[in-house]
Amino acid sequence: MSQKLGLEEALEIAMDAELKAQAFYAQAAIVVQDPQGRDLLGRLAAFEQYHYQKLAELSRSLEGDGQFIEYETQTIDHFAPLAGGGETAGTEVETLKDEAAILSKAIENEKIAGERYRVLAEETDNPAGQDMFRKLANEESIHQRILEDEFFALSNQGVWGWTGLYGE
Repeated sequence: MSQKLGLEEALEIAMDAELKAQAFYAQAAIVVQDPQGRDLLGRLAAFEQYHYQKLAELSRSLEGDGQFIEYETQTIDHFAPLAGGGETAGTEVETLKDEAAILSKAIENEKIAGERYRVLAEETDNPAGQDMFRKLANEESIHQRILEDEFFALSNQGVWGWTGLYGE
């Protein structure tokens, strides 16, 4: 039986997950040799850092005046690649055997993140909160699709297909 989390605890879990995702992608961007793969993973690291910053801003706002913040949807091309840095403990990159395994883990992580935000949207009564969590869930779903496309390209064509553009 699952226990329903309070918003504060759910935000802490989400923030921690975003930091871990940022570190995972930043480390993966160092490990991957292909320039297109490095670019994509570096951009995802920066995007996850943005998610963390917005969740931290939301947490401060909820603690301060009890208000949700407005969340502006972004696209991956908005972010410059970020590689290395940050807390890397537990990123699992070093335990993954190849680029396909890195992509598989990233896809799994994005699915979990998207579901986390969908649940938060359902459990939040505030319309601004629902909107923010739905936007976050949508961004994580887009990340998942991008990564699935890359997994397909790498598995079937032997190359990264990332061009820096994606129909978001």
